[in-house]
Amino acid sequence: VHCVESVGGDGSTARAVRQALVQCANALPFMGQSIPLGYTAVKDACASHSWGHVAVPMGEAVSVLLAECSGQTAGNVRGALDFWGLLGFVVVHGAWLIPRPTDMIDLVRPLVHHDPVGALDKTL
Repeated sequence: VHCVESVGGDGSTARAVRQALVQCANALPFMGQSIPLGYTAVKDACASHSWGHVAVPMGEAVSVLLAECSGQTAGNVRGALDFWGLLGFVVVHGAWLIPRPTDMIDLVRPLVHHDPVGALDKTL
């Protein structure tokens, strides 16, 4: 579970939210079921690959992961990415994959905290 604290925060709010989310998730009826080995192989390959970009076209991502995960089909890789996307390990958005959501957060954080709209209001 990825949680982001505000710039002025000490991390306690994010920790509390994360703990509450984990407790809710552990109460779900399907928790404890096995995950297919192919899905974990795709997750591990996705995490260890040097992507070069924050967002990757889905077709390119599937091709790269197919090359790194033997015995998989394109459908299995896409299914695994959708599965891990539901759990927050990756972000699947239409035809794009964000293999490391924390990289996207790091990219966007300065823009959000910079307050460009507020800066425009002050200059007008």
